[in-house]
Parts: sequence; C-alpha cells; structure tokens
Amino acid sequence: MPLEVRKGSKWWYGRVMANGRNICKNLGVEIRGVIPPSLKQLGEPAFERSRMKAQMVLEQLQLQLKKRTTSEELVQAIHEIRTGERVQSLSLAAMPEAWKGVQRPRPASVRYLAQGVSTLERFIAFLDKHHPVAREMADVQTRMARHFLKSEADRGVSPKTYNSTLILLRSCFHSLRKEAGLVQNPFEGLQTQAEQIIFRKPFTEVELGAIIDAGKDDDFIHPIIVTGICTAMRKGDCCLLKWEAVDLVNRFIAVKTSKTGEMVSIPLFPMLQEILTKMGPRRTGHIFPEQAEMYKDNPDGITYRVRQVFRKAGFFDEGEPSESMPHRGAVHQNRPRGVRRASVRDFHSFRVTWVTLALSAGVPLELVKKVTGHRTAHVVMKHYFQPGREEFRRALTAKLPALLSGTPEPKSIEREELKTKLQSMTMETWEAIRDNLVDGLGLGKVIEPRSSNTMAIDF
Repeated sequence: MPLEVRKGSKWWYGRVMANGRNICKNLGVEIRGVIPPSLKQLGEPAFERSRMKAQMVLEQLQLQLKKRTTSEELVQAIHEIRTGERVQSLSLAAMPEAWKGVQRPRPASVRYLAQGVSTLERFIAFLDKHHPVAREMADVQTRMARHFLKSEADRGVSPKTYNSTLILLRSCFHSLRKEAGLVQNPFEGLQTQAEQIIFRKPFTEVELGAIIDAGKDDDFIHPIIVTGICTAMRKGDCCLLKWEAVDLVNRFIAVKTSKTGEMVSIPLFPMLQEILTKMGPRRTGHIFPEQAEMYKDNPDGITYRVRQVFRKAGFFDEGEPSESMPHRGAVHQNRPRGVRRASVRDFHSFRVTWVTLALSAGVPLELVKKVTGHRTAHVVMKHYFQPGREEFRRALTAKLPALLSGTPEPKSIEREELKTKLQSMTMETWEAIRDNLVDGLGLGKVIEPRSSNTMAIDF
C-alpha cells in the first residue's frame, strides 16, 4: 500500500486494509524538507529520510494487522473444533438495535431507549472518525473507550452525564458480549467521575399553597400537581395513575412505581380525595387520560405546563420576564461543570418536599420509604431530606431536651391532682388556679375571658 501526503497537512499518511476496508491512516511521521512535484520523484535528503521512516511505520502497521488476522483465524479454528460453530460477531452499526432488544427486568421507556440509542450512535460516529479500523464491537479497545470518554469530558458535560454515558456503554458491551464474541469489555474498569450534586429545593407550606392557588385556573395540570404534592409520586406515575390503584373507601393508593418497580402504599389525603371523588363513580383505566396521553407522547409538555404554574406562583429564573409577579425563587442553578443548568425547582421537588415535611414532623423513616418506594435509607436521607434552616431549627427544638433547645419542657401533672384543683375552683379562686395550671403545663398565654364565667387559652 502506498504512502500519501495531503494538501495542508505536515504528516505522512498510509493506506491499509482492515476488515475488508481500505483505510487511510495518519502515521504520525512529520514530513521534512520540500515535497517534490510527484512522490515518484526523489526529493532532498531530509524529505527522503522522513519518507523512509513513514514507510517503516506503515510496514509495522501492516504486519500488526496481518498478525491480528492470523490470530483471529486461529481462534476461529479452535472454537469451531470445540463447538462446531464460528465465533459470533456484531457490527458497530447493528449495536444500537441489538441493545434495544436486550432482555430487561422491566420494560424500558421509549424516552430511555431513544436517549440510549443517541449515545450509542454518538460513540459509533466518534469511532468512525478517529478509529476507523474498528468496524465490529470486538474491534473496540480500551484505549478507544478512554479516548471517547475524554472527548465527552472535553465537551463540557457534567460528571453525572459523563457517568451515565460510561455506565450505558459498559452495560451495552456486557449485555451483548456473547453476540459480539467479546473477549473483554473495553469499558470495564474505567472510573466514573466524582459527581457534584445539586439538590432540589423543597417548598415551604406557604409556597405549596401559592402553587396550588396558581394552578386552579388550569384544569389540565392542576390535578396532576395536587397528586404530586399529596403522594410524593414521580411525574410519570402521577400522570399514569389508574383507578384500580385507588381505594376511595379506605383512602389509600397502592401502586407499583415505574422506576424501581417497588409497590408503594400512600394515604389518600383530603385534597386529592376531593378531586377524585368529584370525578364521579369508580372507573377503569387512567384516572387522568388526557394527561397520560400527553406524558406518553410528549412528557416535556407536562413539564412546560407545570413550569407555567410555577411562574404564576413566583418561581422563575432571574432575568426572565416576570409580569410584575413577586419572585419567590429560581427554578435553575448553574453547575460548576456541565453544558446545561441544574433544575432545582420542578415537579420532582414535590417529592423532596413530601419527604422533608414528613421526616421533619417525626414520621418514621420506614414509613416514608413505604410511600416513596426507596429501597435504602441512604438515598432518602442524601437526596430527599432537605430541610431549610427554620424547619430544621423548629424540628430540633421540638425534639431536643430543654438544655439544648432553650425552651422549657412542659410539666406533667397527675390526673388526681388536676381533678382536685378543678373541683376546688370557686368564683374567687378559679383565675389563680387556671393561671397555675396553664403555667405548669406550658400551654401558652391566657386570653382574658369574654365574660365573667368564660375563659380561653391560646395554644
């Protein structure tokens, strides 16, 4: 195969045959001296020395390819002797479709499959440009995998996106290892990046009220928002909720989550029960059929409608048109690294809010897990329990001893003592006894009676 020079390039190129394909490869040898009008002519000494060096590199490359072909033929021969079949192979072009057909514990969503295929096609295009010798999955080497991942990092993706790409490719090569005749997984052992997690912000009770009020004019998205607030379910599970999962009589929802496949049990709170009851007698199929259809066809449409309600409630990014609305907080936050901003207030924030309010109120973690469907306490505590400073202080003040919290502990009083004091009240002594009981029990301040025979205590 001849050597080549390319216009505008200072490097020698050589043509080789790989997998039946004629490839022109940069040999990494710099052209020296003046290039003659034709490579058939002799050039000056510096040029000829660089030509000789490039020819040696080309011959070494051809020898390596020949040895590899011989080795592959030997492996094929041994495999045929042992099994009577040839080693299978799978082209890179066929990899995305093969990956889509892999058996999974649960059916993969259309969106997940589309994102996975997009990543695989980006990887294949990268190999075609930078490592054209790789035509089959078995041709992919660890150095090629590293090169691709480096290009992803150089592209500026966040550590989370980088890790998702690495994990997808690693699992793809693992799942298709038999069909592709792989000896080793080129992505095995490559390290993920340390993620810089940006947590979603929970809403306060006042903010939740503002969101509910802002959504009342939108009959399409309002019930989905209420469902998310009351159940802590993910957006998809709210939109795809079915009537058979709801027990209106006993006020409970029992449903299998789409992400983890865990069965969750959720109390039906009055606000959501009122919406479901108004929809008439028990039906079949999806509770919110129009919303379910939009979520299946265009989940971003649901996100857009929720974002519009948030805007009306005062949640939007700085610099966006506000129409003189009060600004309660941003919905995005810049990442230290990454192409896109992180979402800090979205539909999933309802889930974070539910967990935060429940744990702050003293609900046991095991009960919270039954509602959210999380398998480990670590995930709940790290990603979902995000109390604000005031909520944190209030919860601790209510639970910690007075020595730490600075609030007096309510005194206990025996039943018989209370009975005796109440029975001893007279028109002259009832105020003194009342004040003594209120002070002793730590109930609060006394409001002056409206009449001579009425008293009230402000709790």
